[in-house]
Amino acid sequence: MWKVGPVGEAWRARAAGCAVTLACFVALGLACFGGVLWRDRQFGFRDAGSYYYPLHLRVQREWEAGRWPLWVPEANAGMPLLGNPAAAVLYPGKLVFFLFRYDWAARAYVLAHGLLAFGAMRALLRGWEVSATGAGLGALAYAFGAPVLSQSCNVIFLVGASWAPLGFLAADRWLRLKHRRALAGLALVLAMQVLGGDPEAAYLTVVCASGLAAGLAARGAPTAMARLRRWLAAVLIAAYFGLLGLSWWSVHARFAGREAPAWGLVPAAWGLAAAVVARRALGRGGTRGFGPMMGGLIVASVLALALAGAQLVPVAEFTRLSVRAAETQESYDVYRFGVHPLHWVEAIWPNVFGTLDQGNGSWAVALPRTRDPQLWVPSLYLGGLTLVLAVSASGFREGPPWRAWLTGVALVSLLAGLGVYTSPLFWARCVPGWGDALGPPELPNVPRVRMDGFLRDGDGGVYWFLASALPGFRSFRYPGKFLVFTALAVSGLAGLGWDRLVARRSRRAEVLTAVLLALSLTALAAAWLGGGWARAWFQGVAEGLRSAWGPLDVEAALRDLRAALTQGSLVLTAALGLAVSAARRPVRAGTIALATLGLDLGFANARHVVTVPQSVFESTPRVLKVIRDAERAEPSPGPFRVERVGSWFPREWRSRGSPLRAEQIVRWERDSLRPDYGLPLGIGSTFGPATTELFDYGFFFFPWVIPLDEGGALGPGLKPGQRVLYYPRRGFDLWNTRYFIVPAALQWDSPERGFAAFVPRSTRIYPEPGAFDGPEGASRRARWERSDDVQVLRNEAAFPRAWIVHQARIVAPIRGLRSSDRRPLMREILLQNDEFWREPAPPVRDPRRLAWVETDRPETLARFLSGAAPDPAEAVTVTRDGPQRVELTAALRSPGLVVLADQYYPGWSLAVDGRPAEILRTNRAMRGAVVPAGRHHLVFRYAPRSFRLGLAVSLAGLVGLASLALWGNRVDG
Repeated sequence: MWKVGPVGEAWRARAAGCAVTLACFVALGLACFGGVLWRDRQFGFRDAGSYYYPLHLRVQREWEAGRWPLWVPEANAGMPLLGNPAAAVLYPGKLVFFLFRYDWAARAYVLAHGLLAFGAMRALLRGWEVSATGAGLGALAYAFGAPVLSQSCNVIFLVGASWAPLGFLAADRWLRLKHRRALAGLALVLAMQVLGGDPEAAYLTVVCASGLAAGLAARGAPTAMARLRRWLAAVLIAAYFGLLGLSWWSVHARFAGREAPAWGLVPAAWGLAAAVVARRALGRGGTRGFGPMMGGLIVASVLALALAGAQLVPVAEFTRLSVRAAETQESYDVYRFGVHPLHWVEAIWPNVFGTLDQGNGSWAVALPRTRDPQLWVPSLYLGGLTLVLAVSASGFREGPPWRAWLTGVALVSLLAGLGVYTSPLFWARCVPGWGDALGPPELPNVPRVRMDGFLRDGDGGVYWFLASALPGFRSFRYPGKFLVFTALAVSGLAGLGWDRLVARRSRRAEVLTAVLLALSLTALAAAWLGGGWARAWFQGVAEGLRSAWGPLDVEAALRDLRAALTQGSLVLTAALGLAVSAARRPVRAGTIALATLGLDLGFANARHVVTVPQSVFESTPRVLKVIRDAERAEPSPGPFRVERVGSWFPREWRSRGSPLRAEQIVRWERDSLRPDYGLPLGIGSTFGPATTELFDYGFFFFPWVIPLDEGGALGPGLKPGQRVLYYPRRGFDLWNTRYFIVPAALQWDSPERGFAAFVPRSTRIYPEPGAFDGPEGASRRARWERSDDVQVLRNEAAFPRAWIVHQARIVAPIRGLRSSDRRPLMREILLQNDEFWREPAPPVRDPRRLAWVETDRPETLARFLSGAAPDPAEAVTVTRDGPQRVELTAALRSPGLVVLADQYYPGWSLAVDGRPAEILRTNRAMRGAVVPAGRHHLVFRYAPRSFRLGLAVSLAGLVGLASLALWGNRVDG
């Protein structure tokens, strides 16, 4: 018989690894995505349905109309569409929407990036000369691990995750191997992440690459490494306490009415550090190349920004006016979606805290000191074998340079993903009595961050340090997004761990697996033998765990607990066998390892790809039918907007669970017209908080907590002076809100159900008047409040879309983005001394007679402001209401100011009777135009300079990319 030599054995091992990897990939793909492939289901859960599906459809409608997708008038009285990073308007991957029908394109978009995540991770590991089996294990763990797989419901973060391994590969090629053409590849990857809607992933990719550069610069010389560690320790300690002191000073300065310190100190410090590094690099031959390495990363980053310029420049214009750029972060919580430390138990036992796909078996919110019950991902599971291999391969000594790199990335991203839980201040506030000195802990689910002058719970933690020390990073949010980089690092280490296991370079895997297996078996035995105790404990906490998913199902929670421990024990048993036998029979062991991981991930994580029937998105929402019927019966005088208040669910859901609850949530939100669902339906939404909003606009709508006045409308159980939630009614009236969609029952202190301000001067049109008359009316009403839980009110006090005034209060333009500068003017605009909010001063002003105009040239307005009262013979008619063009016809008896209740935003221009005219900032966020007496035609057009400038930058970036690629190929040979 022929003997197989070393070369043949290696080839056979590689072929077997590739074949089994491909088979596992196909099987996992079918298990996770089979519903969208042949069961006519759609990615529609959470943001996938309520945000991305209608948003991307709206973008596609603009392309089909032959327009650049620049502006969306249906959202928040008009918002930039190209400037919204989540819209990913110019991302090349969106070409799929031109190739398929929209429903199939939405599916293909997610599937393609899942495939890219798998292929990119495998390419990264193969580029590091990991075996075919090791690369397959890492690629499967990354693409089908819960942190990446579950992003099918949040597609822009799936896009960022899918490109990240290629960014790591290109960075490594440049930093370690000095391949200059890799800079072009890195620039292209970063540009794809930015264009795809996830600039944070691009930012973190560069930060991780900088860490590799620092490590490589000091590698190989023990004394240099020791000096580097000492230097880093000293700098980090000084920076930590400096930033903490700056944070404390900022908070107390703001509440003392002084100017807060300039956060430009942080970029200045980085600039000083860069100057020191540059000087050392020029004076000492590059300090082992650190200067040139960082220079290359800077070149790639700048080139990436240039490539994305056509989209990035409008995005930068938008975000600098948004709540993310606010100088006081009152309504912008950067710490939401932090991962509870105990959630990392799920890395061993999948879904040990329960699941939601077959009823409410999840008890994760009962974990002690849970600050925010919302989870960024439903699980942290990457596979039991993945965890064992990764931990066994981790370390900072010996091995290839990228071993230490991935270990560092895994540790830092893990700690950053914990959010507030790494802050000493958070844990100190948990100590009884310490809250008096340190400030009380923050309450979960509060819409605005703390305003009492104390530091935030998360200040002093790892995520806080990164957000404070990295320039511009505070514009991002949600620590849980770091889990993608944790998954990447752990998956990469797992690939290396397999090769070390086969080569018997470490016995750590055997010892670790044996310990975890013993722990799993002990826990499993306790779960079965102590089932009565566990059941009693679950019953004890069940009353406090009611949500839209229903009450905690005690039996389901116990079943999930036992299933998690069972699966973990079985997988660890297989891992122990592989750890013992892999070196003797690597080909067979590799096949078993891939199959084990595939089965493990399929059983654990396929449930986290949540889909709904496609038909959900193709029916007409029930509330929209109600509004259309009402408009046919009593037409509005012009375009109007609709406001759906808060985010609530039928009360019946809290008392009864359902295995179809995910589908029910999507159906109910769409039927009750959650704001973004109206984008492709032509329904204008007054205010729908999204990923970010224009800072000035939100002031009209954010609820306030106010004391009730004796002369106000006191409901049952209310007393004068009692503090209740109040939505500023005049804000909604001013912005042309014709209909309110509110819950059935009022709750005075709830952001979701505190709609009392909308009841006066409104008429209920659904349920219809008399719907609860008759002998069974009481039972019908009770059923409606319990299971339907929605009503539609027609606002009889809504302002028209445009109107005319002849009086103005001239206000000095407000600069910057401080809340304190805006509050006095906003209180004056919104105060109307209604049934709930009364103040003796300032005087109540009528926006139908007077407008607030911000200008540095008040003299130019004098001849247009006659001071006359509104004249019934004067009128403004909206003759065209397009995405990028709005036309009005105005008839005035005397010169006046035409007020248009659309967003004041850069890029809009005005022509009156064909002649250019100035758009005035009116009523803080509206557009105003001075017009002489007579009949006039006003045309507002949106043609932003930021887009034209961005196109020029992108063209320059393309030239730069081509030049860099040609130069790199020539130099690298």
